[in-house]
Amino acid sequence: MGRRMLAFVLMVLSGLSFCHSLQADDAMAATWKLTIYFPTSEIDLCLIKVVREENQLWRGTVIARGLPDVERMAVEKVFVAGDQVRMYLDVNGEIFVLTAKLLDAKERTVKLYASLSRQGGVTWPAILERTDAQNLDVKKAVRQTDVHEAYIKVLRTPNVDQQRDLLRGFLKQHGDHPVAIYVAVRLVDNLADYEGDSKAIEAIARDSLHRAQAYGRDMVRSVAWQLGLTLLQSRKAQGLAANYIQQVVDLLDADTPADFQERVYKAMAKAYRAANQPQRAEALAAKIGELEQRADAEYRRRIPLFKIVPAQPRPAGSRAIVLELFTGTQCPPCVAADVAFDALAHTYPENDVILLQYHLHIPGPDPLTNPETERRSEFYKVRGTPTAFLNGKPTPPLGGALTHAEERYHTLVKLIEAERQQKAPCRIELQATRQGGNLDIEARVSDWPNPPEKARLLLVLVEEEVRYAAPNGIRFHHHVVRAFPGGQEGLPLEKNKTHQKIRVPLGDLQKDLHAYLNRVAAQDPFPDDERPLELRKLKVVALIQDLGNQEILHAAITRVAE
Repeated sequence: MGRRMLAFVLMVLSGLSFCHSLQADDAMAATWKLTIYFPTSEIDLCLIKVVREENQLWRGTVIARGLPDVERMAVEKVFVAGDQVRMYLDVNGEIFVLTAKLLDAKERTVKLYASLSRQGGVTWPAILERTDAQNLDVKKAVRQTDVHEAYIKVLRTPNVDQQRDLLRGFLKQHGDHPVAIYVAVRLVDNLADYEGDSKAIEAIARDSLHRAQAYGRDMVRSVAWQLGLTLLQSRKAQGLAANYIQQVVDLLDADTPADFQERVYKAMAKAYRAANQPQRAEALAAKIGELEQRADAEYRRRIPLFKIVPAQPRPAGSRAIVLELFTGTQCPPCVAADVAFDALAHTYPENDVILLQYHLHIPGPDPLTNPETERRSEFYKVRGTPTAFLNGKPTPPLGGALTHAEERYHTLVKLIEAERQQKAPCRIELQATRQGGNLDIEARVSDWPNPPEKARLLLVLVEEEVRYAAPNGIRFHHHVVRAFPGGQEGLPLEKNKTHQKIRVPLGDLQKDLHAYLNRVAAQDPFPDDERPLELRKLKVVALIQDLGNQEILHAAITRVAE
């Protein structure tokens, strides 16, 4: 986990509520310090006072926080069964699961090993330690210890052979530290890419799973999942992946979200193919299809998390507003922006607020990216995702977890409302018809006697909805840009009337997009085998943009008639 991912984790966990219910033993009624361990830092999240109620149920109260900027902390459910303790935690509207493993009588009242998980997502090792403290020093709550510094030094070693030796040395010296869980997976990654020694890889993998056992079932599942994916994407050890992904399958339960189960079974099928067992992969098709339907239904019921109030149509004669969002399917902080973006489609008529979504390979390969989206990002000098532009002007930052989506949505609504009274400088007529394998586009711009010198007419082809279960959890992607028919240089505007006709051979476009994705995959593999390029439910957008100052002066959109 790099510093960017760490920053996201800190953002997601900001204000984390944790309540711990322990074994039915009065000695468990105490105050506990919860510490979460990341690869390059650790955080004392909070102190929790645990009491046993008269009805024999347990209740916990957060009495101090290591991260002071906390909006909401709530414990939804607490379960104790055997040596397992599980809590469902509402953290600013997002559910986290904490699992603690009860150890022997001497240990359990002093220190408990645990894991904290985003549902269906990343899992972190944690420790609960009994304490008499009533406060936390917020200046020291987030820290890098000598162990973290040692691991950072290893990660900065450019030579892979030297790094491999340093990783082994780290495990010998700090094998009992929670960070060793991350280090072991990193070592497997190194071995699988550069040595391919099956025995060495499996020995380290077993050691990694053994370390995870102390932190409970969820941590074991998380480590097995990381090992499986690491091996599946490796250069020399793909054939070993199935064993570890199977361990994940064995640890799935009724509480596991359908979208995570879908990812696991898809990875299992890919691992079987990598191990030259195509029939076993095909046998999973029905299960995967069932999980896809369940996950889609769950997603549509759940997203967005907030209420949307449809706006009134824009005043007659006012110009259209264009929101352009640069995002990525492997980008966790893009979730808030993506959900807010989608909510706008249910707020404004599509002719009033025109939405364009450009995908980029940030932080990793994205199958919805294409050369035109990359070129558009160069035009705007985009440095990262998410980044958005409203009528060509940059918006405030929109990144964040799902729980931040409503705030980002209201930020965009406020910006849009401030622009809705602007008068349209011209009239745009736009038609698009699909005939066989061709898309015919015709655009006219009129009633503009003096257009700016650098104003250009640009045509954009978008797909209304693309279904792709992205690694960051977004399942449906809207107004995905597929091409700029006519190019991004645009057509210069003539006084009073500009006319452009373009034919797009959709079969050729599809082939070009496939070829581009294959070139990308040869350099940096995608996280899965899906290439969603159906080119269905198409729309065409006509933009009039001043290429000098980047301002979008007007726009129009039309659905492709079929």
